[in-house]
Amino acid sequence: MMDKKTELLVSLAASTAANCMPCFNYYYQQAEKLALEPGDILRAVEIANKIKNSISMLMGKHVRDTMDIKDQDVFAALENAGRPCWEKP
Repeated sequence: MMDKKTELLVSLAASTAANCMPCFNYYYQQAEKLALEPGDILRAVEIANKIKNSISMLMGKHVRDTMDIKDQDVFAALENAGRPCWEKP
């Protein structure tokens, strides 16, 4: 069984990877109650962000290669004009 500290660090990392601010806020409040070390939280967030960004770069390359387009930001068309995920377009 996973201890509560590990569970919260995983939840904070997953929230970061999913870009879900409400989830992060909830789990951060829980982490504060359990007095998790800020350095541990930042490390979990850093790891999640590295993984998220690596996958995004690989997906962008895959889309460019598949469509045979070079030197084009394939994700620019997918931007949501800065709206968070819970707001409707």
